[in-house]
Amino acid sequence: MQKILPIVTLVASLNANAVLGPIPIYLNTEYRTDNPVIGSIASTLSFNADDIKATGANTFLDFLATIPSIGLINPQGNIPAVFIRGGNSEHTLFLVDGVSANDISSPNGAISNGLLSIALNDIEKVEIIKGSGSVLYGSSAIVGIISITTKKGADGKSATVSTKFGTHNSKTYALSASSGNKNGFVRFTHNKYTTDGINAKTGDTTDEKDSISNQTTQIKAGNEHFDVSYLESRNKTEYDGFGGTDTGELGDRKLNKIAISANKKFNNTWKSKLSFVQIKSKRNSGTNANTIGDKFKSTSIVILNDINLDDSLLNIGVSKKNDENTTDNQKLSNKEIFVHWQKNIGTIDINTGVRHIKHSRFGNKNIYNIGIAKYLENGIKLTSSYGTAFNAPSLERIYSSIGNPDLQPETSKDIELGAKKQHSWGQTSINIYKNKMKNRIAYDGTYNAGIPNYFNSGELNAKGVELFINTNIQGYNISFNHDYNKSETTNNGETAKGQSPRRPKNTSNLTINKEYGKFHFNVQIIKKSSSLDDTTYDGLGDSKLKGYTLVNLSSNYSLNNKVKISLNIKNAFDKNYTTVTDYNQLGRIIELGLDYQF
Repeated sequence: MQKILPIVTLVASLNANAVLGPIPIYLNTEYRTDNPVIGSIASTLSFNADDIKATGANTFLDFLATIPSIGLINPQGNIPAVFIRGGNSEHTLFLVDGVSANDISSPNGAISNGLLSIALNDIEKVEIIKGSGSVLYGSSAIVGIISITTKKGADGKSATVSTKFGTHNSKTYALSASSGNKNGFVRFTHNKYTTDGINAKTGDTTDEKDSISNQTTQIKAGNEHFDVSYLESRNKTEYDGFGGTDTGELGDRKLNKIAISANKKFNNTWKSKLSFVQIKSKRNSGTNANTIGDKFKSTSIVILNDINLDDSLLNIGVSKKNDENTTDNQKLSNKEIFVHWQKNIGTIDINTGVRHIKHSRFGNKNIYNIGIAKYLENGIKLTSSYGTAFNAPSLERIYSSIGNPDLQPETSKDIELGAKKQHSWGQTSINIYKNKMKNRIAYDGTYNAGIPNYFNSGELNAKGVELFINTNIQGYNISFNHDYNKSETTNNGETAKGQSPRRPKNTSNLTINKEYGKFHFNVQIIKKSSSLDDTTYDGLGDSKLKGYTLVNLSSNYSLNNKVKISLNIKNAFDKNYTTVTDYNQLGRIIELGLDYQF
């Protein structure tokens, strides 16, 4: 609390002359500003609250599963992971309202269990940016960024109650209530999802099921220039031990977060935004969660400035981040400053920037990027970008009982070429990319306390092609995308014979949706090619996973302006498939839901 009070005082001074009102401000994620000078250069996917609702998702993990191009791995009873463009899970940076949400208690520093604390009905918008974004956002943005913008209070009063019931005895309850006027807003959300689950591991010969209980509660208040929020989350996931034995293992994770943000427009040239976030988490595990885990704390302060200069925009930002294992008194910190410039010159857009990183363990590092877009007369837009990145090892990889204090940071170079065309019937685009990462951090698959089990091992090289088509035929909105990715790893000079583990080379997705008056339906077909798994934990695939095709159906009907009913069928043809060796996946899931708005 002593650290929070000075921030509150600074925020109050920034807002001394603010005009109050519940007007939300949303950043353009690619440029970390709400008033970009140029159009998008990076490959970006964007989803609003209605898009998310249409998928029939119960949790944020459910929603990510409907976006196959980002590569979600979510086996029942295991830790979830996200792979973008063949990179590792820790190479994707997750942001909530512009601040990192990656889980520092995770061994690799990836989002991991942090995905469970994101309340689905509190999301206003999700933007997914593919490619390096480290200059604007810092570490972990090597292959992509997933940015979440949360809702603020609406003008007036509103409340919504949602319930869903489905197979595997799944139950979802969600409540959101907000009130806003010229003096500000307040918003409250509560989400709870429970399921009996399935028998998580193939080696378990009993009939037991591994249940999941996940709930998140948040309250947020503020106005156009200032807001503060407090969030509590708890997840309980049952899992099986080695060999599939059921001895009552339970992962019990608790998290709380306080966030404060403020923005001030000093004049027509200069705007500034300040963000403060502190996250505390712990996870107990083992039989009945009796093994007490360490406590972790992450504190971030970010100041962003937008400066308009002669039809161009200069973004200057400074940040400080402390990651701590408070149980063992271990700490890593970094101070960073970045400068990013964007400008339109005739038919050419350009952006470029540099970030200086001062890390408590690895000293000073500089990374940079440049992006160029060219508009042709036939409606085609050509894009190109190049960027470098830096990713420091996590607390656990350095300081844990199996950590390695001699680990060095991972570094990467990323290049991308793209073309987009707007047709009378829709839109098409193609992106070609290549990412080369050095000092890849690997785990040797053992657990020998006092002996380093993490080490820098060779490279991770990924390249691929992404195709996208969108059109509207007779009121049917049709989207198709195909992603080809070739990802190879090396281990002490040895190159994997096939694809990096859990990354299918080919992923196709077809989505069709239509509205008939008050009725809306959505059909999604996902096809993934075979892939390899890593059962020896050396980063080199050694076990084959079969490819699969899934069909998901979702629909809703508005009885009136207050009541909506929904029916969702996931994995409609009950496909038997595996994304991780020895772990079962859910079969067909049928859910019936009801939304009521007061």
